[in-house]
Amino acid sequence: MVKPDIHTLAHHLKQERLYVASEKQLIQRLNNEVLKTAERLYRTAWIAKQQRINLDRLILTSAEASPAECCQHAKVLEDTQFVDGYKTLGFQESIYGEFLGRLRENPRLVASCLVAGERLNHEHTQGVIHTVFTSLYGNCIMQEDECYLLQVLRYLVEFELKESDNPRRMLRRGTCAFSILFKLFSEGLYSAKLFLTATLHEPIMQLLVEDEDHLETDPAKLIERFTPAQQERLFGEKGTDEYRRKVQAAVEANEAKLVALVNTFIGYLRQNTYCFPQSLRWIMSQMYKTLAHVERLEVGEVRTMCTDLLLTCFICPAIVNPEQYGIISDAPINEVARFNLMQVGQLLQQLAMSDADDGDPRRKSSLSKFDKTCVAAFLDVVIGGRAVETPPMSSMNLLEGLARTVVYMTHNQLLALVDFVRSVTAGDQLREEDHLALETLLANVPQSRTTKSNSLELTPSNTPQLSPATTPANKKNRLPIGLNQLFHPTKSSKKCI
Repeated sequence: MVKPDIHTLAHHLKQERLYVASEKQLIQRLNNEVLKTAERLYRTAWIAKQQRINLDRLILTSAEASPAECCQHAKVLEDTQFVDGYKTLGFQESIYGEFLGRLRENPRLVASCLVAGERLNHEHTQGVIHTVFTSLYGNCIMQEDECYLLQVLRYLVEFELKESDNPRRMLRRGTCAFSILFKLFSEGLYSAKLFLTATLHEPIMQLLVEDEDHLETDPAKLIERFTPAQQERLFGEKGTDEYRRKVQAAVEANEAKLVALVNTFIGYLRQNTYCFPQSLRWIMSQMYKTLAHVERLEVGEVRTMCTDLLLTCFICPAIVNPEQYGIISDAPINEVARFNLMQVGQLLQQLAMSDADDGDPRRKSSLSKFDKTCVAAFLDVVIGGRAVETPPMSSMNLLEGLARTVVYMTHNQLLALVDFVRSVTAGDQLREEDHLALETLLANVPQSRTTKSNSLELTPSNTPQLSPATTPANKKNRLPIGLNQLFHPTKSSKKCI
């Protein structure tokens, strides 16, 4: 009896060993598939964000970026090829990898560099800001990167907005480091897209369906939209009391429609406050808490700044261009609808600033038709609650367990970033401890020739080979960021290395 039992046991053990080996192979294969998918995600996200930045250059700064140039950049991005960093940077890959890894893990130093660069009027500051978001923090796909960037934003509030003589004007211009990073972050945040879609889809669809006329509230501009014959047919003879009365009636009818539309938008905002992104709520509350303690700023002014930022950089752009944010994908937006969406966005912004002194009686008349507390109540929910120091962790982290070990950036972007940090270190706008930290950080980084910031030029560079590298593992035994996959966008099959 013993011998058959031994044979049976041996058989079962053999089967179990085969099963364990099969499961190990399956897990390894699945891990490889996850890593390959994550790599495709990083690359696609980088290209998509660069395309978005390219589009914004065309729309917002057309004087500096011609349509032909932007089209060429778009084509270059479509043909992007990715190469390992060591093929371009050689043995220096590890040096640059350690430089980027240590810079990434020091949000305070990143914020100090950006603020110092702006004060020194460094020509590449804006491009470096884009590189910080898209490359150093990988478009905030990973939760760790999101936490780092939120801390960068918090330090920018302290170093940039708090120290400014007029932080509200700085925010409204939208060209400071905080505004640019906040916009880039909120545009790519998945929870922000969910909130905007839940909040804006229905009221925008309602606007598209119901109105076919320009909702113009300026009498002079309203008249300009009609030919002299149409004016006479609609309003009567020009200069008569009847003419003025009918024009005023048309303006009031448009105002009534706009009031109803804006109230609908506000209603959906308040209704969907529960799904407002936690990370944006955190940075808004940090901004309010920090600036409210500045003696020269009134609490009401700080609230207005928070509301203005929320609407100008987050909600209103999505109202005016809903298709870019994925809110509307199945309905065309014609010129009339776009104008009316802009009117709604402008009224929301005016409501946010309703406490400010405004000598325009027509605007005061329009705003008097709204509940003055409607936008304030929404802000109270966003900035309310206890402001904690640690950035919030996402409740739905689909990439939990993954650590990013690569940086995606062009050769010129890397060169420009290093040059920017060197310039800032040589300037006089850094605190002493930050200056020493940067000198230590740059100690082993080789000198390089200056190149265009954020450039997508594809020609080989004669500068020392810059490349990504892997830095030593940290105390948590996770691979820190490295440059082991630096990429260069290339034209068609033309190599740039």
